Amino acid sequence: LRIGAVISPMSTLASPSLVLGFACLRPGQAFDVQLLAHHAVDTRRGCIARLHHVAEARAAQQLQHHVGLGEQGTRALIAGMVVGVLRPFRRPRSRRKRLRLHKVSATNRNSVDTRAVAMMAVGKSRTERLLELLPDAQDGSSGAGSAGSYTGLQAIDRAWERIRGGSSQASQAPPPEFVHNVPGPLPGDQQPHFDVAVCGGTLGIFVASALQRRGLRVCVLERGKLAGRVQEWNISLQELRELVEAGALDASDIDGATRTPSRGEVVRNEAPSSLVAVQFGSVRAGFNSEEFGPTGSDDPRLQEIWLDGVLNCGIRPSVAVARARARFEAAGGEVREGIGVNKVSIHSNGACLHLADEETITSKLVIDAMGNQSPISRQARGGGTQPFGVCIVVGTTASGFDLDNSMGDLIYTNSDIWSGDVPDGESLGSPRKQYYWEAFPTGAGETERTTYLFTYMDAAAERPSVEQQLEDYWDLLPSYQRHNCSAFRDEGLSAEQAVTAGKLQLKRVLYGCFPTYRDSPLPPVSDRVLAVGDASGIQSPLSFGGFGALTRHLVRVSDAVAEALAHDTLSREDLAAVNAYLPNQAATWMFQRAMMVPIGDRRPSDFVNRLLRNNFQIMSDLGPEVLKPFNQDIVQPRQLARVLLEAVRRDPLNIPLLVYHIGPELLVDWLGHMFAMFAFDMAHHVLGKIVRDIAAALTDSGQHESAFRLRRLAEQWEFGSGQDYKL
Repeated sequence: LRIGAVISPMSTLASPSLVLGFACLRPGQAFDVQLLAHHAVDTRRGCIARLHHVAEARAAQQLQHHVGLGEQGTRALIAGMVVGVLRPFRRPRSRRKRLRLHKVSATNRNSVDTRAVAMMAVGKSRTERLLELLPDAQDGSSGAGSAGSYTGLQAIDRAWERIRGGSSQASQAPPPEFVHNVPGPLPGDQQPHFDVAVCGGTLGIFVASALQRRGLRVCVLERGKLAGRVQEWNISLQELRELVEAGALDASDIDGATRTPSRGEVVRNEAPSSLVAVQFGSVRAGFNSEEFGPTGSDDPRLQEIWLDGVLNCGIRPSVAVARARARFEAAGGEVREGIGVNKVSIHSNGACLHLADEETITSKLVIDAMGNQSPISRQARGGGTQPFGVCIVVGTTASGFDLDNSMGDLIYTNSDIWSGDVPDGESLGSPRKQYYWEAFPTGAGETERTTYLFTYMDAAAERPSVEQQLEDYWDLLPSYQRHNCSAFRDEGLSAEQAVTAGKLQLKRVLYGCFPTYRDSPLPPVSDRVLAVGDASGIQSPLSFGGFGALTRHLVRVSDAVAEALAHDTLSREDLAAVNAYLPNQAATWMFQRAMMVPIGDRRPSDFVNRLLRNNFQIMSDLGPEVLKPFNQDIVQPRQLARVLLEAVRRDPLNIPLLVYHIGPELLVDWLGHMFAMFAFDMAHHVLGKIVRDIAAALTDSGQHESAFRLRRLAEQWEFGSGQDYKL
């Protein structure tokens, strides 16, 4: 073992205890120093408890495993190392100090494979420095899409920390009761003033506009300002037109870059008042173990699957929200901004919403559109419920992609399962992960591009922070975008060097943490309460796309709400039929589980890429009727069966490996959903029209509740088997 350090003589980083910890290692072994370094940086931010709980425990495991020290000796050694690591952080410094650990080859100890396994920034982290360069840094803690500030990043990391601590006693406490039932009618026997009160306006305004156009009296309550974010929403033009079909927008609202582009062409409309900012003709999917070459290269190892009309349209959320609001208010709807809802009381004849300014409003129905962190959703799930899956997303919007900005990436990999900060992925509980890229041209300029790096994971305590994933993003971006940006390809600059040199101009830094739960869609917490969008859990666990899920279900949900209000079918059981079980959504949990790497899992490093590469190639070979709906989050049982049978034929040896790593419990659960999909498919085609005709007859005879339930059952069959999809 050799230690090479770039450390000033005044630094206490190279303390005797720290050096002793390195020197105790046997040749050919490595110590997880960078993990300790990452958590030391976190400690400077105030996370002392996490350093001692996680870093010390993990380090102790490795020392005991590699060196054979006793428990007390290990504790003493780690304590000295922690002190040695933390002492340089007493005072912020501007210089970057690096500690390099050289690992001796187990086969040839005379040759040294130099590998930097520890790097600490004394003072501000790279992410913090880059965030300070943003032209309009805002608090982006509510999700990916704002010009994120470092304060916003810290807030979302605290939220992620609370999710990872789901087994703690504090997190198991039930959340405050946001919705509670009160016997009897509304105070003073008053009648509800509104038919519907929509809580949460960014996506809720589209629901409200659709409902107002159906003749209902609707009020939207938004805690902040009702305005869409600056970051574009990516969707297809076909999905956007579903907002027109639902009545949320008018056909004249869809303007801008609406001309259909050809392959490799980008159509932009830079007028800030237009809705469609950009539309591009090429969207790619591909799963590769490394970056083999630019798009269209002759390298046979490069996989590129091209999809038409999938997330190839970038719309301006600020314009979409403003136009939906204008349409809503023109029809008589009411918007109240800057006012939150403190609690909701459910009475026999309506709901009373208690606002932050001590005012109250009443309605027949409350629609929860407050997203996946809605207090109503948290109440419905109770305390201590960890999400089954989490998607961590980081990224940027930046200009400077001067070589090729003519296409988007829907999902793309250029590496196998990545061990990140754990050398060789050999440490116990190493946080191995499969990273995925997504990127789209924007409407703001020919060289501007939005790029995301995301991964699927569980909520284990060992999972890294969102900031750590941003650090990975800065490291990996030059490799992924080297064929798009001359600063990476021709000059070999790092991400930070390209930004500071002005070759890459950051506009926004994006970050988000999206948890989802297997018990989705979420049943109503009470009578007269219905969740939509992310709050309902109806979005796919693969895409976490709340806006796309909203457009798909908006006509169905709006019609159901109008019918429920017309005939007072507003009980918890009635409304549960609106957000009923959908087996095709439930089946996607196994796909998500196959795309993540559990803590301590030892699946081959090419496992995920091999699986996805094979399946996407099969879907492409079977044609757009198979490929396109799946990539728009719509699973159809007969098409899925075709893909699975072909996958068994093409790569039979990978199936036992998949079954082994998925586990029998999840496999049996998935088989049940698969069977239900086929049953729903058959019921839709054989009984769907008959059931709707019976519902119409029941309506004519005044049996409105039975008619309501039958219509919802027919919709459940249709949507639960993906038969609502139109190619």
